Amino acid sequence: MNKLLEFLRRSKHWFVFLLLEAIALSMVFSSTLYSRSVSWYATNALLGRVNELMTEFWSYIDLRPENKTLLAENARLRQVNIRLMRQMRETQAYKELPRLHATDSVSLREGSFVIARVLNRASRIGEVFFTIDKGEADGIRKDMGVMSATGVVGAVYSTSRHYALVIPILNQNMRLSCSLTSQGVSGTLLAPVNPNSNVAVLSNVPPHAHPHLGDTIVTSGYSYLFPEGMMVGTIADSVPSTVKGSAGVFANFPVRLATDFQSLRYVYILLEKPVVEARALEDSLQRDE
Repeated sequence: MNKLLEFLRRSKHWFVFLLLEAIALSMVFSSTLYSRSVSWYATNALLGRVNELMTEFWSYIDLRPENKTLLAENARLRQVNIRLMRQMRETQAYKELPRLHATDSVSLREGSFVIARVLNRASRIGEVFFTIDKGEADGIRKDMGVMSATGVVGAVYSTSRHYALVIPILNQNMRLSCSLTSQGVSGTLLAPVNPNSNVAVLSNVPPHAHPHLGDTIVTSGYSYLFPEGMMVGTIADSVPSTVKGSAGVFANFPVRLATDFQSLRYVYILLEKPVVEARALEDSLQRDE
């Protein structure tokens, strides 16, 4: 018994060493399992994110052909929509035919006009023109009268095979003989100073005429462009400005034009052949002077 106790006393540091070693090994083994679990979790999370990003990347790459197809289809549908809208507007234009005369309820006769779409508002210094999508191939000739659904627009200025230029009554070079229906007198319609204005001037009106606000102005018939009685506009102010000329004193009245030139989309070309022969006779008078 004494020998056993003596052995234990002499070998106690070995027992302490073995105990501490066992504790250390247990801690090492337990730490390895934890770190492995943490490492496994982190690796799986990283790989999962990488896989997600790669999946999104390849999905985006695969969508490129589909995107091109969708863009092409969208462009096609836009073209179809534009054509349908244009057809609807043209149908509406046929329903809004101008009346033969300002006081009539009868519209233009079928075959006596051509409907054209306004493509552009062209201009040069002090002058305004409208480009339309009909020309000589549609029977349109120079000097034919042009109307809107509400009134006079102007006249055909020049033509090509499929297009034409219209000189409107907004143009400073355009003169139109008109009549005051309530007074039975005539005057000359002059273009507004501002081509963006919708108020022109009825000039050379006899001073004895006293029109009222809103009185109707129509074509007088003293023109090869329009028949008598086509709607032009209404008196915008009953107070005239007087002008003294070589032939005496005349009155000028502002006229609110019946055609809204700012929103003009479709026009009607009257297929009355210009009276070229009569004009040639009148021009000969100037040559003889």
